[in-house]
Amino acid sequence: MRSALKFAQLLFIAVLLGQAGWTVFADASTLTEDQYWALVQESRDEIARLKNASAEEISLGMEQLAARWEAVTEVEVDGKRIPVDHQYLTEMMRTNPPDLERLDELLASFLDAKRVAPIGAFSSADLAPLKEILSRPEFQWAEAAPNPAMEWIQKIFDTIIGWLNKILGITLDAADSNVTTFIMAALLAAVFIFVFRTLFADFLNEAKMNGENEEEPLTSESAFAKAQRLSRGGDYRAAVRYLYLSTLLILDERGVMRYDRSKTNREYLRSVSNSPELSKPLEEVIEVFDNVWYGYHTLEEDTFKHYSDRVEELKEKRS
Repeated sequence: MRSALKFAQLLFIAVLLGQAGWTVFADASTLTEDQYWALVQESRDEIARLKNASAEEISLGMEQLAARWEAVTEVEVDGKRIPVDHQYLTEMMRTNPPDLERLDELLASFLDAKRVAPIGAFSSADLAPLKEILSRPEFQWAEAAPNPAMEWIQKIFDTIIGWLNKILGITLDAADSNVTTFIMAALLAAVFIFVFRTLFADFLNEAKMNGENEEEPLTSESAFAKAQRLSRGGDYRAAVRYLYLSTLLILDERGVMRYDRSKTNREYLRSVSNSPELSKPLEEVIEVFDNVWYGYHTLEEDTFKHYSDRVEELKEKRS
């Protein structure tokens, strides 16, 4: 029981001084319990002496006293070593000028803690001094502001875990880093594979179209005719691509703009922006092409027929 009381007393001192920031150093200076309390009393005596001293003597005396406290990092009680950190106390001693009255009161509270042994139950009156101590500035700190981005990510993560629990019929905990990390890695890999396959398919289609263009130099008429053949075979996606190509070749043949594979659709639209009669049909042709070719939207026969009519209509227009 006596050992427990002593441990509680020194624990109170350690929390009061170090704000629970205990650190143990390799070259720690260890004091016995009696030596520790003797240092507290000697420090009070030294502070009382310095109250009537000059500013230079006070500064020197406080520096020497701070060095003594700084060297103490452990206190031995009944064979057990308790780590202590006196940073708060030493910083007060090195303040220029030091508040000797405040330091004396602080050291006196240490001795009061030694004299008043903790008991198993505490009344509200017993806890009143603790509330006063904890209300001091050194025990106040600002709560970390919530991070909206991290909260959003956590919500997504929790939603995925809940979804997997329903799909797999098992119970996964977001706190289980090994399981969740593996699952998230698998999902990420699946996303990458899907994106890669989509892009690779587009590259193959583009290469195929380019290859056909190299073998057969296209005109607007031949591209239009090929689009019709592809549509009769049910390949509306490729047919849309050739209708789009036919439209660009029509405008190139008329000298309205120059067909160039490196140009973007936005650049093509800008080149005919001064001619509303051409820009409006061209914009519709490009929009359908983008949705079908890059967006993988399905295209029915009637929709393709309307698209084909728009291209033929464009052939009849003049800038």
